[in-house]
This record gives sequence, C-alpha cells and structure tokens, in this order.
Amino acid sequence: MTGHNGAESLEAETTHKPQYRLEILVSDPQKRHGDQTSASSYVSYQISTKTDNPAYLRSHKSDDEIIVVHRRYSDLLLLYNILLNDHPTCIIPPLPDKKVFQYIAGDRFSQSFTQKRCHSLQNFLRRVACHPILSNSSVLMVFLVSNDWDAYRKSLSGHLQMNKEEVTDAFMNAFKTAHKQNDEFVEIKEKSDKLDHNVAKIDKIFHRVVKKNDSISEDYATLGANLQDLQELCSGENEDLARKAKVFNDGITQLSYGFRDLSKYLAYEYIVDLKDLEHYIDSMGQLIKLKDQKQIDYEELSEYLTKSINEKNNLISGYGGSNFFTNKLEEFAGINQEAARREKIDKLESKISSLSGELESAKRIADAFEQETLREVALFEELKTKELKGSLGSLADHHIEFYQKMLDAWVKVDENL
Repeated sequence: MTGHNGAESLEAETTHKPQYRLEILVSDPQKRHGDQTSASSYVSYQISTKTDNPAYLRSHKSDDEIIVVHRRYSDLLLLYNILLNDHPTCIIPPLPDKKVFQYIAGDRFSQSFTQKRCHSLQNFLRRVACHPILSNSSVLMVFLVSNDWDAYRKSLSGHLQMNKEEVTDAFMNAFKTAHKQNDEFVEIKEKSDKLDHNVAKIDKIFHRVVKKNDSISEDYATLGANLQDLQELCSGENEDLARKAKVFNDGITQLSYGFRDLSKYLAYEYIVDLKDLEHYIDSMGQLIKLKDQKQIDYEELSEYLTKSINEKNNLISGYGGSNFFTNKLEEFAGINQEAARREKIDKLESKISSLSGELESAKRIADAFEQETLREVALFEELKTKELKGSLGSLADHHIEFYQKMLDAWVKVDENL
C-alpha cells in the first residue's frame, strides 16, 4: 500500500461513491487473556454495525440486521494507519493515545479507563462513517464485517509502509513556510487556533466541575450516613422523628447519587468528547501542514529553475561561468574556453527542460492538494458543528434530567415531612 503522490490520484479522491447509511456502535469493553503464545492481557470491544450497503451484507453472509465483531485497540490502530496511508489528502480522525498515565499506573483495565476509551473509539469510528471517502474504503468494510480479521492482519505484514518521501520532506521543511499563503487558509488557521484554545479552556473548566461535583456527592453521602445514625438513635423512642429523618435522608441520598451520576457523564463522555475534538483539530492542522509542504516544494523548484535560467543567460551573454582564476588555470591546462562554455549551456538547457516539467507537475499537485484540503476543511466544519450541537444538547439533557429528578425527589420529601 502506498500513498497517493500525483495530481491524478488526488483527483481520483474526489470521486464519491453512493453514500449508504452506516451506523456504528462501540460497546462492552471486556478484559481478555492472550493465546498460548502470549501471556499478556488486552481489552476487547464489541463493534456493532447497522447499514443498508449491499456490499457489507454480501460480505457478512448473514440475514442479521446488525453485524457484530470484536476488536482490540491495536486493530483500530491498524485501521487508522491504513486510512492515513491510503488517503493522504483526507483528515483522518484521531485515535485516543495508547501511552497514557493509566498504562504507567497499571490501571488500563479499570472501568473508568475502558469506558472512556470505548467512548473515544466510538467517536473515531463515527467520524470515519460520516466521511464520504473513508466510509467507502474497503479496509473499513473488512474491519467491520470480517470474522477472520487476524488473518487479514497477517496478510498485511510488511506491506504497510508509510510514505518515507513525505516524512523526509516534512522533516526537511519543518522550519520553512510557504511564501504565498492563500488568504482562505490564513483565516482557517486563525479560526482553528481560536477553537482549539476555547475547547482546551472548556476542558479545564469541566475537569474542575467534575472534581467539585464528586466532592459535593461525597459530602452529601457523609451527611446521609450521619442522618442514618440519627434515625437509628430515634427508633423506638421517637418514631415520628425517625420517620422524618429517613425521609430527609432519602432526599439527601438521591442528591448524592444525582451529583455522582452527573459527574460520571461529564468525565466519561463530555470531557472525552472535548479532548477528542482537540485532537481532531490537530489532525486538520497536520493536513494543512502537508498542503503547505506541497506549496514549498513548488516554490523551491521555481526558485531553482529561475536560478538555472539566469545562469544560462549569463553564460550566453558572456558574463557567466567560472571565476577569473579558474578560467586562467583552464587556459594553462589547454582547455578550450568556448567549448566549455557551450557544454555548460547545453547542460543547463537540459536541466531547465527537466525542471520545467517537474515544476508543472509540482504546480498541479500543489493546486490539487489545496483544493482537496479546502474540501476536507469544509467536511470538518460540517461534522464539528454537528458534533458540538449534539454534545451540547446531551450536556443540557443530562442537567435537565438531574434537576428534574432532584425536584421530584424533594417535592416528595416536602410532602412527607
């Protein structure tokens, strides 16, 4: 598998196949033990797919409406790398990092960690499913349908090679910038930087909210325990007070559970969504950097061509060539100066002809990359807006549910006191 480098490949990316419904759910993280050849354990995730794509249904060879497979994190990482390799002009949604603190602490099998990762993997696959090109990739269908994924993994061994040329170019051009920046991309970068800053700020705020809610929940739980002691002390001596203490304690317990459940939603879903969005913004930035790299390639070729043309013109006019001392040494050595000048001109003409062709190709690639990047940014904006709307709606719904439950609970407390 190789990345697309030519303008023709870039143009092929824009051909969209019919878009089918593709709904993917990641759930039920389970700790599993490796086979006899491996003593390590891992977490398996259930991936359920519902689609009307006939190719999926034919490949699945079943009449079941929902296709279910089980995959581990490394399987999703392989899918990510293949998509990244095969679709260099697409914004590939990010995966959650593998190297996190929980791994160092030995807590990667905890419910907290696996549930958060499960939600993050769900975000990844949902974004892939919403992309008109990525959702139609053959590897995605194999990933979601195949019952023999391990054999597929082995068949890829040694064949998945990231484009080394692009990696080298990215390293060489790391400190360079394109001279001619499209105003549209300047605006895109400013907007993405501002969005990234705001999302990171909201992320920090809600981390503090979770800690505060957890603290409040613990305080109410402690109060409830004390009320329980009071209820037991009053039992048998003052049954009416004991009954009222129990009623009030029930309300306090509901309040404690309510704050705990709200914190769990914020920590396991909403904050995970914010962090994934930060990484998604970074993925868009990486594609824009790759677009800039193509522009830099074109600009450097253009400068090299201009330099070669000037050098040839100087030779033709008699001002070019080697310096005075070199010319004298060549004369003493019996070298024909005019013949040497003509040879240099011929070599430069050949170089200019070759560079002109390369420059035209680099221009086509840079322009195609720019158009593809604009298309991807538009898709990103559309999906980002949809995600933020859904995430904020869910945040509002959970808070409304929390306050409604508390209202119902305390109305009942008030009636029974």
